[in-house]
Amino acid sequence: MRISRPSPGTVIATIALVMASTGTAVAAVSYATNAGAVDRISAVDAGSSNARAKGNLVATARGGSNSGQIPNKFLADVPEAQSFAVPLAVTDNATSAAVDLGSTPLGKFSVACQDQANGAGTEDPRMQLSFTNLSGGDANIARRAGVGEANVGLIANGTVDSFTISNANTFRVHVQKDNVNVVVEGATRQDRPDPANGACFVWGTVEVFR
Repeated sequence: MRISRPSPGTVIATIALVMASTGTAVAAVSYATNAGAVDRISAVDAGSSNARAKGNLVATARGGSNSGQIPNKFLADVPEAQSFAVPLAVTDNATSAAVDLGSTPLGKFSVACQDQANGAGTEDPRMQLSFTNLSGGDANIARRAGVGEANVGLIANGTVDSFTISNANTFRVHVQKDNVNVVVEGATRQDRPDPANGACFVWGTVEVFR
């Protein structure tokens, strides 16, 4: 049996069919490769490193205190901020256990409530605020309570700088090492409804600038 030569129309139709099928396959591969991308830019999760996130989109956090938000480490020229509000009971003629106000790349801030009255059964609370240098080297530190004169100096690694506020006042602590600056601002309140009972309350913010 002799096979007749296909007509030009048949040849053109076959070529068109092959090209259409190939185009569909290429499109399918392209879609699979870029699935989930926006304008061909892929996304990484909120727990990724900055190196992995480079050039990509960043998803909001799935859980934790920043659920539904972009982590601060991905935002340029924006300080990392946290707030605190800490009530502490005072023990007669004693000092309470220290409570952390915030941890930073340079160290941690804490507060303790002390009874500054000497007599038994009389509580007169004051607050002891401390910064522990955990930066791995010496750091500059400046602190002020209220509108008083600032105390400026150097704090060695592994040491603690403390100061007390006897009643209600504001305070500001500024620590610096290399290109990192940490600023803590807040206020203290002395609660003393009667001579035998007292408590401390401290609130404020911690900001880290890089």
